[in-house]
Amino acid sequence: MSLIFILCLYAVIFTIISYIQLRFLKKERQERAFILSEEDYQKAANIAMENEKFKIFSTLYTLVVNVMWISFGFLYLKDMIISENSRLENTLFLLAFLFITTFLSLPLGIYESFFKDKAQGFSNITPALFIKDTIKSLLLMLVFGFAIIYALLFCYDFFGEFWWVAAFIFSFGVILVVNLIYPTLIAPIFNKMQKLDDENLLSKITALMQKCGFNANGIYIIDASKRDKRLNAYFGGLFKSKRVVLFDTLLKALNEKELLAVLGHELGHFVHKDIIKALFNGALMVFILFFVFAHLPNFVYEESGLDGVKGGVFALLLIFGNIFSFIFSPFINAMSRKNEFAADEHGAKVTSKEDMKNALISLAKENKAFVKTSKIYTLFHLSHPSISDRLKALT
Repeated sequence: MSLIFILCLYAVIFTIISYIQLRFLKKERQERAFILSEEDYQKAANIAMENEKFKIFSTLYTLVVNVMWISFGFLYLKDMIISENSRLENTLFLLAFLFITTFLSLPLGIYESFFKDKAQGFSNITPALFIKDTIKSLLLMLVFGFAIIYALLFCYDFFGEFWWVAAFIFSFGVILVVNLIYPTLIAPIFNKMQKLDDENLLSKITALMQKCGFNANGIYIIDASKRDKRLNAYFGGLFKSKRVVLFDTLLKALNEKELLAVLGHELGHFVHKDIIKALFNGALMVFILFFVFAHLPNFVYEESGLDGVKGGVFALLLIFGNIFSFIFSPFINAMSRKNEFAADEHGAKVTSKEDMKNALISLAKENKAFVKTSKIYTLFHLSHPSISDRLKALT
């Protein structure tokens, strides 16, 4: 039962890190408030603790589901679908696995959206919108999932022992295409997008982008508040499809100077070529991932009930991919945090340090983010530095 041991070991390590974070938060909650008001400080600490407890439960829940797949789920699904081991059968096998796993994770999503996030004052989602989002996601999974899985199985059949190289090239191509079409084709499926019509703000954002050499195909606002009150903004797309996307919550919560500082931060990622770096790092991770899973020993398939199933390697990749990412997370997160510090510095440079600091404080307050995290939690989980570290770096 070595596979189940690996799953359990991951869950134990994950839970220990979360437990350390909980003890850290409990201790820090008793300290004197800083950056945030006393009320916001306590509220942010309590929310961080609730979120961590939910992560622990989600990890244990996922562990149970994955153990069931390894113990008998894959074997049962194989008996139901696989007879000739054809490419179509394997595609349907993997799609069934994805759909069942998605349905099994629905209780977590329902609790998070309608109970936890509602109680914390974030979620605005309605049952009708949740159902609509779920149906849209399942339809996208059905259409694109079928095509992608079938193509990966084609690589497996056609390229022999080097199938994983072809699968990597194809997968990286898919990642590029998704980045290219996301702001123009995918995001509008879930959110209404409209061009920013505030001429004064538009001219200042345009001037800021020109100052950084960033050419965007429009500045858009999305109705994020219909689901969640958290603040965000991003630059989506590649090449001519690039868009500046602002959450409507961001426009309501930040003043003009703070908003420009946030955009200056995002433009810092463009100036420093962080998007290209992220794509390169992602490509390297996918390459290693396919290499490792292409060379799994036979007992792994026998133990999981996937022996004789061509698509078995992809099923195992989906189950154990999180563990693979977790192993490399300290390196990826360290690079990401370094990029965030540099982007903050750029935001302060193109606006002012005071505006950048105020923007970070406003984001922390509105998103109810606690100001500090433990070192081990930062190592494995934080792609962004804590607000206290970011403000300290700007002094």
